[in-house]
Amino acid sequence: MQNNSYILISGATSDIGVEITNTLASDYALILHGRSIDKLVALKEKLKSSKPVELWSADLSNIEAIKPSLKEFLNSSQLQVSGFVHCAGLTKILPIKNFREDYVREIFNVNLFSAINIIQILLMKNNISSLNRIIFISSLVSKRGEKGNTIYASSKGAIDGLVKSLAMELAPNINVNSILPAIVKTKMTENILNDSEIISKLNAKYPIGYGQGKDIALMVQFLLGEGGRWITAQNYHVDGGASMAYLA
Repeated sequence: MQNNSYILISGATSDIGVEITNTLASDYALILHGRSIDKLVALKEKLKSSKPVELWSADLSNIEAIKPSLKEFLNSSQLQVSGFVHCAGLTKILPIKNFREDYVREIFNVNLFSAINIIQILLMKNNISSLNRIIFISSLVSKRGEKGNTIYASSKGAIDGLVKSLAMELAPNINVNSILPAIVKTKMTENILNDSEIISKLNAKYPIGYGQGKDIALMVQFLLGEGGRWITAQNYHVDGGASMAYLA
């Protein structure tokens, strides 16, 4: 990897994003993205790494601003991006009859359209020769569905479809894959995972239990490294066996 080549992580201040950041920090120079510059600074200060870390603050729901913001950011420091991990995500759990159009637009902007805009910048002639890995953090709900998560599941399903064709379009120099977690212990799910009744139900559907953010981060690390050299166009279930248990 070139000295000025970085891994860009969107949504780096989310719980899973933090795990990915911590896992990659010792081996890669990183560009950490988030909406809050204060949270990004705090994350950077906690990292124990001798590698460079740059911070890019942007609201991914504002599609029109993404390209000019990222282009200026990369050009100002002459940064090259060799890998892009799209961890940013947004959901609202509501019955479909209660979904407003602006909710739908915001979820798709953050989960899907922002990634497309970022990739288009990374494919420009001043960076395309450096780029070799694109990884999306999708979700198991894109495959099995979930009440109240219709729009979120749709956006993640679109990502998994994007992976297939984008991998063919960008071959042979750029590998494109997605990771589909099931329930992972985060601040958002800790209330659920503290309920003994829910835990009992999960144990019946998750053969080896629910996951940790580190489980997703280690899969990202694998796909970015030499182990991922011959892997592309795949939607990887990292879910404790839940995807098979739901079929039983």
